[in-house]
Amino acid sequence: MTRLAIASVLVVVLLAACGGGSKSPTKPTGESSGEPIIAKKIAVSFGISPQGQMADLYLETTDETGKQVSHELGRYSGVCTKIIPAKEMNALTAVSCNSGGNGTELQAVAKGGDEIVVLKMGFEAGKPSDPMAREVVTTVKVPLGVSIEVGK
Repeated sequence: MTRLAIASVLVVVLLAACGGGSKSPTKPTGESSGEPIIAKKIAVSFGISPQGQMADLYLETTDETGKQVSHELGRYSGVCTKIIPAKEMNALTAVSCNSGGNGTELQAVAKGGDEIVVLKMGFEAGKPSDPMAREVVTTVKVPLGVSIEVGK
């Protein structure tokens, strides 16, 4: 009987030490705790600030929390408007500054998953654009693995 009492006491002590009876049930894999999961993303768009016959351009990045950062790109001649870039340019978004059929186009391109590169190229009316003629204006680093998408 003493052995049984000692064994019972040991079992009770071990269960208490391990928290045996006070564990809360665990949720099956895949169930959420009720808090929403926020995906990491960056929305990219161009900002245009007209200055008479010219315009100041900005690359605007907005993260999933709504925090926006503007990156100055410079002042360009002509009327600037947001455009859909040609497919062969592999750009996310673009802006065209047109002055009498000629001008400059700026394009935002995702590169390597951790940066956005803004490229510029000149254009002339009636001539095809050459993707190899683009020059780097600036590079904006973003966190690796973040989803980069086009903003409004």
